[in-house]
Amino acid sequence: MRVTPAVVVLLALAPGKADAGGLARPNQLSAHGLSLGGAFVAVADDATAWHFNPSGTAFARPSVHIGAELVIAPRSYTPIDAAGVRGETQSPNTPIIPLPALGVVVRINDRVRVGGGVWNTFGGQLTYPKVGLMGVIDHSQNAVIEGVGGVSYQVTERFAIGGAARLGIGLFKVQTTRKPVDSDLSATGVGIGASLGGTWRPSPRVTLAASWRSGLEIKTTGSGTLLLPDGPLPVTVEHVQTWPQSASVGAAVAVRPRLLWSIELDWTQWSRYESLDVNFPGTEAVNQSFPLDWEDNYAVRSGVEWRKSPGFALRGGAYVDTSAIPDQNIERQYLDRDKLGIAVGVGAGAGTWHLDFGADFTGGAKRTVPDNSAEVGEFDSLENAAPGEYSGLLFSFELALVRRL
Repeated sequence: MRVTPAVVVLLALAPGKADAGGLARPNQLSAHGLSLGGAFVAVADDATAWHFNPSGTAFARPSVHIGAELVIAPRSYTPIDAAGVRGETQSPNTPIIPLPALGVVVRINDRVRVGGGVWNTFGGQLTYPKVGLMGVIDHSQNAVIEGVGGVSYQVTERFAIGGAARLGIGLFKVQTTRKPVDSDLSATGVGIGASLGGTWRPSPRVTLAASWRSGLEIKTTGSGTLLLPDGPLPVTVEHVQTWPQSASVGAAVAVRPRLLWSIELDWTQWSRYESLDVNFPGTEAVNQSFPLDWEDNYAVRSGVEWRKSPGFALRGGAYVDTSAIPDQNIERQYLDRDKLGIAVGVGAGAGTWHLDFGADFTGGAKRTVPDNSAEVGEFDSLENAAPGEYSGLLFSFELALVRRL
């Protein structure tokens, strides 16, 4: 599938790093999947299955999928020092722009489907107003756009396998104030990955499924400027994005002829994020390294679908999503905590046309990171980087038009 410049620009303007484990929205891409609380691995039946579970396309009707996602993610950070004194609350600008998700499933024969898609899977951007703070990141963009091409094979009437090759386009940009120096850096790059899936239908009422997505390692290169005491220093920039691998297992059960229940467990290896390193070939003395030491993230999801007629369905779901960022290394450009999400949606169609809509709300208690400088004493490396109160909400809206072929 050809990735046009317009698609790249729209995806590059994704909202800020959302309230989710690491740099991923807790529920994304598919209007149908979002409305089930993300419990989609055993249900995936449209072109977004190339992301969620490639084997699901073996049981899907050939189709073209045109979707858009709108994410609203208000957030704030309030510094709190060791004496409990609260500083001024800081809120970033997070652009609200529709993000497209495009995909296709094509029938080769009764057993084989091929196709692909393009979508934004990780990351985003945000900008804090410059108010004279030192040692902070003012603007950041760390995101990936994935172009996917896959094939699925129906081994038997009840069992199918599938796989996809993934091409990731990495986008990186950062502007800092005295962290450790003022900087304005940007870079882009490309990396490759893969995904695999299997779907088994032991009976007409039960579907079991599992999928795995490899990590993506994208070496980005670019240029920028460091403001050193002697003046501006133009530099070449290298930054490796280590996007995590993930896995999902799930089941879908037709509790009644018109009522489907789906459940899912997800794991994402955010522990790959050990540090964020920005290197400057030829001027290695000013290389930058920011410790992360993130943790793996888990999510439990459940959703229901009530089909009033073949062309109309109501959906709802909920999920619990764990935090990936420890107190020690969370900063104001990230917002992460244990979360609870709820979702609703509707599907309607006639003939070869179908429309899906989903809405999702993610919330959780405010996260307070203590100032532990007195506790760690002379071990400065163990201090929490940005003590204070982190707060935010996440609203996602998905709309997809599907044309069955």
